[in-house]
Amino acid sequence: ALKRYHRQQERTPSHLTTILETSAETYHRRTTAVNNNNMQHYPKKNVIFHITGGGFFAHTIAGDLPFLLDWSAYTNAVVIVPEYSLLPDYAFPTAIDQITEMYCSVVSGDAAPLLGFYADKVIVTGESAGGNLGAALCVKLCVDRIVDVDAILTQKKLAKMRKENHHAYSSHSGCSKTGGSSSSGGGGGNTSETGDASISRSESSCYSSSPAGESLSECDSRSSSSNSIINSWIRLPDAVMLCCPALNLCLDHPSPSRVMSTADPVLPGGLLSAISDAYVPPNSGISKRDPIASPYYAPDEVLRLFPPTLLFASSGDPLLDDSVDFNARLLKVGVKSTLRAVHNVPHAFWGLGAAGFPEVKEVQRECQ
Repeated sequence: ALKRYHRQQERTPSHLTTILETSAETYHRRTTAVNNNNMQHYPKKNVIFHITGGGFFAHTIAGDLPFLLDWSAYTNAVVIVPEYSLLPDYAFPTAIDQITEMYCSVVSGDAAPLLGFYADKVIVTGESAGGNLGAALCVKLCVDRIVDVDAILTQKKLAKMRKENHHAYSSHSGCSKTGGSSSSGGGGGNTSETGDASISRSESSCYSSSPAGESLSECDSRSSSSNSIINSWIRLPDAVMLCCPALNLCLDHPSPSRVMSTADPVLPGGLLSAISDAYVPPNSGISKRDPIASPYYAPDEVLRLFPPTLLFASSGDPLLDDSVDFNARLLKVGVKSTLRAVHNVPHAFWGLGAAGFPEVKEVQRECQ
């Protein structure tokens, strides 16, 4: 889309007077660092980076527009809806590669000459297949080392140390007020800090294995052919909010929710199998347990890098158990994550607020 825009600019004068641009500015690919001084005259805007669902076969932007407009009005954020290539012409990994490219262009500032602003805080949202791509985006940014994984780990460990030291100081203050030994409290605090520092060093170099038996180093080896280049301007989203995400495309061992909810009006069992086989064809040589195709199988060392996450699922959704397991794993590795199960709605219900579903209206208020 950016290339097409610039071709049009060469043929016709620009009428987009609201976009701040000069004739000397051109689009830079994300592998080119952006000079901060050149970006200062663009305003900062918060961004909702929304990825539509539709089973990888269609875009549901028409159904998503009502609540996206509400979100934008309530938060004063700009909504960006990337248009990715669809099945049956384009299977995995085309869509996630395009999503990653567009996301990196937005957060790095490369797209600022086109958009007229650069991103401040960014929240990634997605529903159903869009939820898959939203979670896969975070996984890919980490596995392909597009973001600085070591820096993120350090920040998380420092935040944990500050929190624990604050608790230790509070306990020490309480002991002092009750006549306890101050030297004992201080020693405890120092011991805690030293222990955390050593954990930080060891955990940054030694990772646990994933549910699929793949460590981060093995993920790096698998993705070594990627064109991704670490760019200090690219970062993880500030938060992720997903509805009924298709986190697990593997069909080998159906979960109880998939067995009990085969008659879901939006996602019956046969359709789920067809989407899975079309997106990751059995003869493609790619495993459906690839953590970028199925974020459900991302290793723990990748999940611990995730930003704060809010998950919504229908209580009768075939994919409910996948969200439950994913949320539990995020919590286990220390990520702030919340799962909301909504009654009386089908799979992918975000757009049903306009149809009069009171449960969906309540969900939309919480999303805002």
